[in-house]
Amino acid sequence: MYFKMETTTLNISEEISPRIEVIINEFGFKDKEEFFQEAIRDKVLELQKKLFFKGSDEIAGRLRKRKISEREILDEFSERKHQ
Repeated sequence: MYFKMETTTLNISEEISPRIEVIINEFGFKDKEEFFQEAIRDKVLELQKKLFFKGSDEIAGRLRKRKISEREILDEFSERKHQ
């Protein structure tokens, strides 16, 4: 599968650059680009999970305010699933 890529320039501090080189060599990344793509992908996934849990926590809070229990939700879900 081919993904269209966007080019971005990234400035890395002189302090961290040698540490990145060690990681690239130690963990078998083919180059900096591969390392950064994976690092960014991992960070995006982590932040998407945070957004999901934030949203689900907000929904849970609203359901608690309406005094709707988790059991009621699961029971209704089960009923609709079998319809």
